[in-house]
Amino acid sequence: MELVGVPKPYYEVGEEVTYRCKKGYFYVPPLATYTFCEKNHSWFPVSDQPCFRNACPYVKDPENGQALLANGTFAWGYQLHYSCNTGYYLIGEAVVHCELKGEEAVWSAKPAICARILCPPPPKIENGKHTFSDVEVFHYLEAVTYSCDPAPGPEEYSLVGERTLYCASHQKWSSDAPECKVVRCPFPVVANGKQISGFGKTFSYKATVMFECNKGFYLNGSDTIICGGNSTWEPSIPTCPKVSTPSTAKPLNSSVSGPKPTHPTKPPVSNYPGYPNPREGLFDLDDLDAWVIALIVVTALLAVAVIVVGLYKFLQRRKKGKGEVRAEYTSYQHKSTTPAEPTN
Repeated sequence: MELVGVPKPYYEVGEEVTYRCKKGYFYVPPLATYTFCEKNHSWFPVSDQPCFRNACPYVKDPENGQALLANGTFAWGYQLHYSCNTGYYLIGEAVVHCELKGEEAVWSAKPAICARILCPPPPKIENGKHTFSDVEVFHYLEAVTYSCDPAPGPEEYSLVGERTLYCASHQKWSSDAPECKVVRCPFPVVANGKQISGFGKTFSYKATVMFECNKGFYLNGSDTIICGGNSTWEPSIPTCPKVSTPSTAKPLNSSVSGPKPTHPTKPPVSNYPGYPNPREGLFDLDDLDAWVIALIVVTALLAVAVIVVGLYKFLQRRKKGKGEVRAEYTSYQHKSTTPAEPTN
């Protein structure tokens, strides 16, 4: 609201002040639009509640679509959003504003409508065709399938691109039309490597090949390549560079000038068999493990031999003891059965 008239510096007790709704607002009774100075020198309570914003004309949902209030009201200063059902597209502004022009609230654009999505026939291709070639108008999500004609020569045509296209939006197909052409990729060769799958004499569209490198070489690139529509491998054929080894230190150049000796030189002592290499340390861990294993085996064999010999001697002694006891027992029985000689 706004004050009616010109405000004064001071007001007497009981003096009344009147308000009115501002431009773009309208009054809704019975709430008060005035106030007065009370005896306690305060104003009688008054508020903006009697004034409401002017509203734009009511808009109904378009056929096969919706008109949604962004703020839940048709009042000026707010928006209206249009949307269409599946299979239809919007003609007009998707978002319109309720604007104030003079004392009247109006929409910023005409109401939108929803029309059915339609597509013209898909493109024709050379050396190929598509289904439903006699249809003039395609509706939303209606599809066609492409195929290639028989090739006149020994090389067959490959369908490069999407085989199936569908009407995705108004007058727009899901992708470009494919091509029918002869695709032949060169024989894939990798130096210091070998092919492990996808063997063949020729390689046509989408042929897949896998590689691995020989021992001592590493793979630089992708191990899998595919024959592309332009008769090239995608990605490019990998390479197998040699695994780099640490370089050894070169001896310092001698300060003595002159011809180098041509006779063979005696090899250093470190090259003789059994001499430890100072660059490798005094012991080789692999040789040490072998010696430990051999020592364990010999010790085990010696222990088994000692046990066998001891057991053998024990059995011999036991057998000998039983024989002596048996002989004494037999002699004793013989003596006991022999009659005693008479005595004079």
